[in-house]
Amino acid sequence: MEWIILLTWLSIINGALGGQYLLNWMGNQPEYTGGSRVDVTPGVMTWWREISKLAWAVVAVFIEIIRGKELKYLWPGILSLTTIMICAFTGVIENIGFFYLPRYYSPHIYAPYVNVYLAFLPFFGKVLFNAPIRKEHWWGISLVIIGLSIPHIPSIIGTHVDPKSVLDLNAVIWIIIINCCLCSQQVLNNKTVQTALKGVGPNALVVWREIWKMIFITAALFIFPLIGDALHANLPLNISAEEFQSAVLSKVNNNKKELLLTNYQQVNNKFYLKENLPEETKKELKEVFVSVDYNRFFSLFEGTIIPNNWLPIIFVVAAGLSGYIYSFGFFKLSKFAAHFWVPYTNVYLALLPFIMLLFGRNVTLWQIIGAFVVTSGLMVGVSDYSKNKVVEIDKKYK
Repeated sequence: MEWIILLTWLSIINGALGGQYLLNWMGNQPEYTGGSRVDVTPGVMTWWREISKLAWAVVAVFIEIIRGKELKYLWPGILSLTTIMICAFTGVIENIGFFYLPRYYSPHIYAPYVNVYLAFLPFFGKVLFNAPIRKEHWWGISLVIIGLSIPHIPSIIGTHVDPKSVLDLNAVIWIIIINCCLCSQQVLNNKTVQTALKGVGPNALVVWREIWKMIFITAALFIFPLIGDALHANLPLNISAEEFQSAVLSKVNNNKKELLLTNYQQVNNKFYLKENLPEETKKELKEVFVSVDYNRFFSLFEGTIIPNNWLPIIFVVAAGLSGYIYSFGFFKLSKFAAHFWVPYTNVYLALLPFIMLLFGRNVTLWQIIGAFVVTSGLMVGVSDYSKNKVVEIDKKYK
């Protein structure tokens, strides 16, 4: 029976996670959002995703209450709530990254790399839950490393490579951040379920997690723009001529280019912002710098939660629904040590290249082979040929 429950939820989670990647990507592509530039920042998208997830989770809890669940079972306890708060904090960071990456890359290019943390889960399982590390895990690590390397073979041997398939430094930084966030969440999900008070179910845990995520992302949307303004992050007082041309002027139309050149004065190899400019002009200039992602960190948090273009938000709200489904599933299965089942939630990685082919994206044979090898490594790494037993983590409150 436990295996049937596992397989059922793993199938659901795979569908929800795969759908999440596609919805995040589609919401960041002008061809699906009205044809004009996607004028919604990753921070605002994250806000709408979390409010959507919270709404779906609240509806689920409300249904549970109507069906007779006691209110005391909605309180997880201080220990469990502490891990939920940490999960919520890293979850907000991770989600911003997941809205940043699809603006510039197809999901099949970056998705395998944000799951490298899975190779380290058994070590955390050993330390935190005394879960055994087996020889199959080492085979899995080897396959994952090989699979991640395969898509880079063309560039190594000197074959032409699509520039859109090459991850730049910003993408690599976000991939490292997301790996750390996801790894911490899988471990802390186990701790959350292990330390939750008796009778507290997945829906209650999802609600508390989303409440804290809303608090964190709302605070970020308010605080970071203030910090950015203080540091002149999106309205530089001076900028080198080379950077001005490559990072700003080359990415805007003639009207915005004229606005910039009118209000910035060149002195030698630098452009300086003119003094005593009206606030309205400064606001227009700032919008131009934000639109080209001049400062890619602070640009993440610009914009109001009421966007000019609502089409991306439709995709984001749908992503919130799929996000609620897999979050419920993750808490449902977190009574088992994460490294026994989490890698199986990533089987969709092998299907992503084929799905992106249907969307007309340039998918190479190397990427398809790499996705299959990575997925195989993730599954081999958690297989147990000698026992095939599913053992629950010992809960604090029985």
